[in-house]
Amino acid sequence: MKIKQLQIENLRVIQKLVLEPANRLNFICGSNGAGKTSVLEAIYLLGQGKSFRHTEAGPFIRNGESSCLVVAELEDRQEQRTRLGIQRGRNNFMARHAGDDVQRRSELMRLLPVQIITPQSHELLERGPELRRRYLDFGLFHVEQSYHQILMAYLRGLKQRNAALRSNNARLACSFDEQLVRLSEKIVRQRQSLLKTIERNLQDFMKEMSFPNEIQLQFNPGWKTGETLADALKQHLQHDLARGYTSVGPHRSELKILVAGRRAEKHLSRGQQKILVYGLVLSLSQLIVEEDKEPPVLLIDDLGAELDSRNRALIIEYLQGRGEQVFITSVELPDNTLTQDGKVFHVEHGRLL
Repeated sequence: MKIKQLQIENLRVIQKLVLEPANRLNFICGSNGAGKTSVLEAIYLLGQGKSFRHTEAGPFIRNGESSCLVVAELEDRQEQRTRLGIQRGRNNFMARHAGDDVQRRSELMRLLPVQIITPQSHELLERGPELRRRYLDFGLFHVEQSYHQILMAYLRGLKQRNAALRSNNARLACSFDEQLVRLSEKIVRQRQSLLKTIERNLQDFMKEMSFPNEIQLQFNPGWKTGETLADALKQHLQHDLARGYTSVGPHRSELKILVAGRRAEKHLSRGQQKILVYGLVLSLSQLIVEEDKEPPVLLIDDLGAELDSRNRALIIEYLQGRGEQVFITSVELPDNTLTQDGKVFHVEHGRLL
């Protein structure tokens, strides 16, 4: 997917701003507080229905205004153009695509797939397994048409089983086991298949970055290796009744990222972690492209964070050889970054210079 024009109104310091981005690299430059990150936030809002900086709408609506507006002209792989717009108030949400109302965030995610790398993205490695499960689910959402429905059905069944556990109704809780086992087999199989391709792409990327160690992705389905989920649910029933929730299943899956056999977050410096995060994000984007799906728009906030000049240059060189549209914020334009299909936008006080 490509954004051909972007209009932003009343988002943080931006009163009104219109961009016509390049198809490849777009650098958003300016001093701190100028509104660079707000441009990325607007794109993310359009593709996700929410901000990556705050869960509530209030903080990103311009002072004195009741709502913000983001509208984009999109072009898909078949060069078909449509308009997608979202208006967010403090307590209301309205989105339209090609003249029709968009009712769900999942629809926005399909219309404008977005991936983002921020100075906090090392949390993908350092925080608990939930973020890494979301990473896998994002990829499968875009490459497996049925995956989202399967996952939602599993989560509904899980919610009902947990309610029965909290009511101390073992018989009712067990009545959901067959459904959860059936759906779990599909979820785990698809996650494992996705990981094989991601690992291959990731290893290729890390070689291009001259990374000294081999990366391994280790997946645990959410229950003990060598047993079935059906057996695990039975064995943990008393434990689950005591605690009021289901302790095994794909909602407890864990992706471990290993470097030389050790957890990456314990073995790598912060700069090396950042390179690894770039690798994970770009490997997933490459997989989506290989599956002949719409490539995500990549957002990179603060290119220089945790990266030295050599690694910044390597990242930019790598991005220049790919087909995704990229938006990069930086205080200053890095050296040797202009290409025939690239643009630079200077932002100050929420306005283009």
